[in-house]
Amino acid sequence: MKLFTGVVGAAVVAIPMMFSQAAVAADGEALYKGKGCAGCHAPNAMGAVGPRLAGQQEKYVLAQFKLIRDGKRASGQSAMMAGAVKNVTDEEAAAIAKYVSGL
Repeated sequence: MKLFTGVVGAAVVAIPMMFSQAAVAADGEALYKGKGCAGCHAPNAMGAVGPRLAGQQEKYVLAQFKLIRDGKRASGQSAMMAGAVKNVTDEEAAAIAKYVSGL
């Protein structure tokens, strides 16, 4: 009975986590497309006017995103991107970073 209770308890914790991670990935994809990221970074995030984002480390993408958005990075095409991301929240940026890092 203890084994069954342990398995059920683990499932109660694990299942919502799996769905929430899938929801974040889906939100990241929707945000990537909806915020216009694909216009410069390409629909597959392999880069065009902007650099390739696909497969980059999630933490790196998020850090660069925040630096550009917050006006703390002014190299490359960051001035062009700053206007596009000025109203993107930390949560939205994190979802986008998670999405592109998984491509």
